[in-house]
Order: sequence, then structure tokens, then C-alpha cells
Amino acid sequence: MTDDLITTDHPLNADQQAVLTALLDTLIPPSDDGLMPGAGSLDLVRHLREGGDNNEEMLVGLVDQFDAAFSTFDADARESAVQAFSTSQPELFEWLLMNTYMMYYKTDQVLEGIGMSAGPPFPRGNTIIDGDISSLDRVVERGKSYRPA
Repeated sequence: MTDDLITTDHPLNADQQAVLTALLDTLIPPSDDGLMPGAGSLDLVRHLREGGDNNEEMLVGLVDQFDAAFSTFDADARESAVQAFSTSQPELFEWLLMNTYMMYYKTDQVLEGIGMSAGPPFPRGNTIIDGDISSLDRVVERGKSYRPA
């Protein structure tokens, strides 16, 4: 026996990762044309780690609330299961949803897909005066630029 095992510090095992991928793709599925990724193709664990809060334990508990077969369900069955979860665990669902959105909308492919420049908006020389929200006028005038999910 050797100690040459390759280990990972990922908090989810393979079955849990499959559930998480299906769950995230249920929240934000990939676009039919392939231009926009599904949220399941992105790394939520990395996002949580970058955020500095140790929420991996919360993520494991959340994923464990779904049957291991969830990843094999069709889209309608997954949506029903997610809706039931959102009703039974509204705070945990809101935590998942907000972290999913934050992760998704900071991804370069997504930003470019909605007509934004890749990368963070700062430090491109932009300055904002405290309390001045007039810089959002163009965004408001542009209207809805996201796709229904």
C-alpha cells in the first residue's frame, strides 16, 4: 500500500457534484444557442471560497436535501423539486440563488454575452460620486437585457 493517493479539498463527492450541477442548471440553464453557459458549468465552490465566508458546509447541507437521482431528472421534475425546496427552505434557497447570480454575472462569457466588457468594471478609470446613481440611467433606458431562465 502506498500513500500516493491524489486527494481533493472539494467539499462534495461525485454524486453531490452531479446534483449541484443539475440544480444550478435548473436555476440558470444554458442558452439553446450555446452562447450563454448554464450556471452548472461554473464553479460555485470556488466562488464561495473567493468570498471569504466558509459556506461550504452550508452548500453540502443544501445539496444533501436533494435525492441523489435529482441529476437524472428531466427539466420539469427538477424544476418541481427546486420549487418545493424554495418553499420548504426559503432562506437556504435565497442564499443559493444570490450566490448563483453573483457567480454567474461575474463570469466573462456571461458579461460578454449580455454586451458588457469582460472583467470587473473597475479599475477602468470609472469613478462614482457617492449617492449619484445617474450613471445607471443608460442601464435603465436599455431595458431588459437578460434572457428568461
